[in-house]
Amino acid sequence: MVDPLSDCSPLITAAASGKLRLVRLLVEGGAQVNGRNPRGETALVAACKALRGEPDGSDTVKLLTYLLQNKADPNAQDRAGRTALMYACMERAGAQVASILLSAGANPSMEDYSGASSLVYAINAQHQPTLKVLMDACRARGLDIIIIATEMGVSGGPVTRRYLNVPPSPDTSPVSCMSPSDIVLKTGSPNSPEGGNIFNFRGTSQ
Repeated sequence: MVDPLSDCSPLITAAASGKLRLVRLLVEGGAQVNGRNPRGETALVAACKALRGEPDGSDTVKLLTYLLQNKADPNAQDRAGRTALMYACMERAGAQVASILLSAGANPSMEDYSGASSLVYAINAQHQPTLKVLMDACRARGLDIIIIATEMGVSGGPVTRRYLNVPPSPDTSPVSCMSPSDIVLKTGSPNSPEGGNIFNFRGTSQ
């Protein structure tokens, strides 16, 4: 449960607690949708940060949609530079939540102050559906994605593999991006026929 005194904003507290009805009342009463608490969080950021796995019901989805419809900034960053989409990826909130944020204009390639993007957080959370949604969004923006992931090889040692426009294989575990530089975004053709199915593999033992 969020401590209201730590947020200094009834709207942010209500959003983080998933209280849709209260959020509606506060917004209709004039609460600033993009107001921030001392941690730099907006109501949208706080709502996504409070998620733990995919939403159990429709209220969370309705809450996020309501905030976005009332001009919540999907790219607002807190004091760590993290956005609502980054927290949704970190907390494994699921492809539906990611899609809602992306449809509202969330930037999948935006980086926090450590240099990590939503793609890094989705890979490290090992949530394939969310990662696919993010990669599709990047491709729609004309970006090719090269993912350099460290996995466990058959010998038990770490192996570095590169993936072009496809997620790391879910059959290999664990998979992680050791640093933000492990994801490279470059301008490409979003409609290139090979974009969705090329598997660029190079393995090197570390």
